[in-house]
Amino acid sequence: MLRAVLGGSFDPVHLGHLAIVDHMLAMDLADLLLIVPAWRSPHKFINSAGPADRLTMVRLAFVDLPGVKVDDREISRGRVSFTVETLEELADEFPDDRLRLVIGADNLAGFSGWRSPGRIQELADIVVYPRDGVVPTPEAIRKAGLNRGRVIPVTEFDHPVSSTSVRAILSRGILPEDQLPPVVVEFIAAHRLYMT
Repeated sequence: MLRAVLGGSFDPVHLGHLAIVDHMLAMDLADLLLIVPAWRSPHKFINSAGPADRLTMVRLAFVDLPGVKVDDREISRGRVSFTVETLEELADEFPDDRLRLVIGADNLAGFSGWRSPGRIQELADIVVYPRDGVVPTPEAIRKAGLNRGRVIPVTEFDHPVSSTSVRAILSRGILPEDQLPPVVVEFIAAHRLYMT
């Protein structure tokens, strides 16, 4: 089985995340996609919503979606987790599966600073999506120190929504209904998340 991991803060989960999932499954890049919200990203010092709220939003956004499973292992750890830890656990749990890690191309420049980047590449193929105007070019992949044989660059994909822009809109008291799943809009409104 091709078991892919899409991790992140999901602060909040938005339609761009769903578009990546749809694309992964439509292009047969994964048989099962695990959505793994972080308790707190090691590369970010503040999350605007707490772990429990972010996990709930992810569960609402992906409920009953075929080929998708929400995995709460990083939130359950209750501490900063590293991608390599999650991949090692999955490799132990599913030794017959091929693992894939989904990242945005904006992460390429800092990939060498991740915990055990070489081990990550041993454990998983890396599927790289365009993000924030950054495209996974061969040069960017080389500069990141990635083994090109383990990288699957996705170039035919474009979705402009980002959690940063969504939070900025929400902070002005506006619900960006065109950028969020309806169930997430309802949850944010009910709990007054991100609105200062």
